[in-house]
Order: sequence, then structure tokens, then C-alpha cells
Amino acid sequence: METLKSRLTPLVKARLVVFYYFTFAGTSLTLWTVHIPDVQSRLNISNAQIGTLILMLGAGAVVATQALGHLIDHFGSKKSLIGAGAILGLALALPGLAENLLTLHIAIFILGIASSSADITMNAHAIEVESAYGRPIFTAFHAMWSGGGIIGAGIGGFALAHEFPMHLTLTFSGIILGVISLFVSRYLLPSVRHASKLHKSFSKAEKSQLRKEQNKVNRPHLKLILILGVLGGFGAMIEGIGVDWSALFQVTILHATKAEGAFSVMVFSGAMALVRVFADRIVGRIGRMTVIRYGAVLSSIGMFLALTLPNKSLSLIGWLIVGIGISAIVPQLFIYAATIGEASYSGRNMSKVFGLTYFGFLAGPAAIGLLASYLSLRAALGIGVLLGAIIAIATFYLPKLNKESTPVSG
Repeated sequence: METLKSRLTPLVKARLVVFYYFTFAGTSLTLWTVHIPDVQSRLNISNAQIGTLILMLGAGAVVATQALGHLIDHFGSKKSLIGAGAILGLALALPGLAENLLTLHIAIFILGIASSSADITMNAHAIEVESAYGRPIFTAFHAMWSGGGIIGAGIGGFALAHEFPMHLTLTFSGIILGVISLFVSRYLLPSVRHASKLHKSFSKAEKSQLRKEQNKVNRPHLKLILILGVLGGFGAMIEGIGVDWSALFQVTILHATKAEGAFSVMVFSGAMALVRVFADRIVGRIGRMTVIRYGAVLSSIGMFLALTLPNKSLSLIGWLIVGIGISAIVPQLFIYAATIGEASYSGRNMSKVFGLTYFGFLAGPAAIGLLASYLSLRAALGIGVLLGAIIAIATFYLPKLNKESTPVSG
């Protein structure tokens, strides 16, 4: 027992708590997504309307990113994450309480704000934890998000199979997850303010001049930051296809039951989680850029197979391969972004990349819903094949990133 206690240093405790937050976020979002087929049949809404619901998640994410970067820079990721976790627990209950399409849109918009807030702040804190460790550990955090996806899909699939009311499943889960997040938050690393700590002693003119100088230093990096955000959005869109549309594809195209549809999300999320557990070791050997490039190629192949194999069982193989390929792409882009720009803009720079990525995760699948109303669902989902190819090609034009690179401490 003493040996175990001696190993649980404050840094190790912080790492474990961030693991929980990633699991919390993945569980929460997937609990909602596996209920999408049930919502569609209960409210009698179309694929296009499902697309607009998912778009509301993306709209909420955009709203959150406008404020989160400044909050992280000025208050630190710890305080920001504690607040975001509490809000996410409450917001998860809202979709189950909605009684019509309008109130459901509002509930999903709020859930989008809460999910994005938790996503940005937990990633920012995870980067600080990796910086303190001094070696690649960041992808493993995202393994916990995928693990949360498995948990959420499992709970949701069990609830659906036993016909538990959606509002009870989401409310009960949100309360439990939110309360736990508040309890464990004491073990996060102390808040680091990325904004200059000298501001209090500066005159108004000196503060203004400092901000101009910091902005001048950061401005040349904005183009690359935005490119990384767009690529992150493409990668997250592929993830979103697996989480948001794989179940509906299995149910409506391949005639799986709702519970079997939830299993496709479990397979996809499980593959992502498993690879992310080991991905940091692979990154250390072959480099982040190589992992991004060949992961994108593999995700394209898997998506093609998932959409073209002839039955629900074989299609699961495709979703498995997509999960393997896409698993490490977004985390490596996040770390890449953390090495760029002026230190006092760290939160805002990361927020831009996280925001674009999160928007791709949520709004991309929504756009697929709109495409599916004009094309077949299979054809609309085929955009995932193209996006993987774009990411792979883009890696040949990005500035090289040393495989040993770790984020600069804020």
C-alpha cells in the first residue's frame, strides 16, 4: 500500500483525473448520439432534421470557443475545466427533457456549448500535464475519450434494449458524472495563467504596448494554426461520422436493430481507444507527422469498406479500421498546435484549433445529414473517404515536426 501511495505523486494524480474528464466527455456525448435513432422515430423527423440537430451542437461549440481561450489564458485551465465539467453534467440531462423539435434544438445547442467547453479545457490541461511529464502521453488521454464512447454506447445500448426512458438515462448519468468531476477536480495541477503575470504592475499604456508586441509575435503563426484547425476539423468529422452516423447507417441501410446499431459505435470507439493506449509509443518511434499521414490513409480505406461491404456484420470490419486509422490524428494535431505561437496567446491559439476541430466533429456530420436528403446516406458518408485523403496529402506540405517535440510549458 505504501508503495502505491508513493507512486501517486501530484502529477500522477493529475494525469488520472484528466483521464476521468476525457472519459466523462466521451461518455456524455455518446450517450446522446446513440439515442439519435430513437429520437428520430419518436419525433418522426428526417435525416436532414437530424443533421440540423447535430449542427446545433456545432453552433454551441463555436459560441464556447469565443470565450474559452481568454478564460484559459487569464484563469488557467484548472479553474476553467472545473466549471466546464459541472456545466456538462447538467447539460446532458436537457435533450431527454425536450418535448418537441424546437426545445430539442435548444437543448442540443446548450449541450454543444457544454461539450465544447469541457473539450477545450481538458485538452489544455492535458497539454500542461504532458509538458510536466516531458514525454509523449497526450494521445492516451484521447484513448479515455474513446473509452468513454464505449461506456456511453454500452449504457445507451443497454437502456435502449430494455426500453428505459431517454430522460431518465441522460439525467441520471449527467448527475453522477458531474458530481464525480467536482469531487476529483482537487487533484488537477495548479492553474497556470498564460497571460502575462506582469499586467498588474503595468500602467495602462505599458499593458497596451505589451499586448501589441505579443500580438505581433503571434500573428505570423495564425495561418498555420488555422490550417491545423481545418485539418483537425476534417479528422474530427471522420470521428463524427463514426459516432453520429454509423449506428443510423447500420439500422437504416443494413437493417440492424437499434441495439446492434449502438454496437457499431462501440466497435468504432473501441478501436480508437485501443490504438490510443499505445499510440504515444508509436509517435516516439516514427514521429507525429508519420502517424497523421498513414492514419489518414487507413481511415479512408476503412470508411470505403464500411460503406461498401454487403451486410451489417462485414460493415463492422470497416468501422473497426476507420477507428484504428483516425485514432491518433486529432491528438497529434493538437500537440502540433501547442508548439506554435506566443506563450501568452497559448489558450487562444489552442482554442482556435480545438474550436475548428470540434466544429468539424459536430457540424460535419450535420452537413452529411443535409447531403443525405439529396443523395443516398451511403453516398453522403463517402465524404469521409475524401477527407482522409486530404489530410494525408496535406502532411507533405506542413512544416516538419520533430518526433520528440513536446509542447512548450505555459
